[in-house]
Amino acid sequence: MLNAAEQPIESIDLNEVFRNIESDLELSIVQKKASIRKGSLPVIEGAPVLIYQLFYNLMNNALKFSRPDIPPIIHISTAVVTGDDQPMVEIGIADNGIGFDQQYAKAIFDTFARLNSKDKFEGTGLGLALCKKIVERHHGTITALGTKNKGAAFTIRLPGKQTANNI
Repeated sequence: MLNAAEQPIESIDLNEVFRNIESDLELSIVQKKASIRKGSLPVIEGAPVLIYQLFYNLMNNALKFSRPDIPPIIHISTAVVTGDDQPMVEIGIADNGIGFDQQYAKAIFDTFARLNSKDKFEGTGLGLALCKKIVERHHGTITALGTKNKGAAFTIRLPGKQTANNI
């Protein structure tokens, strides 16, 4: 999908995106007794399918990389910050999962990067690389902050308004 033809830009209500993601991840949320904490989220511009995929991957990882016997708590926060030439929407997704050693904060976005054994955690090592590509395609940035056995936090900055008609 990411290398497919350009996607038209549309207004995207992040409240609706996260409602759909929570519905799609409902089984995992219930099984793990996860708690998702968020306030009202903004409307941004972008390609809806890609924005959904971005946040689905991050939410799915927060659930997947939870600590055994500790219910996941996922915090979603937003703020408007000043970008280089326009206001940016900053979306934070933080969890209380297994986290990671901060020295790998850039490497986790590399294709096929895995910090955990395939025996313990399913996955291809493509999710965060895909997230990075989606964010960059939307002229934004994504960063990660981790503490081993305490959790991970991802910060995504996206323009509130896109300058082109397609992404």
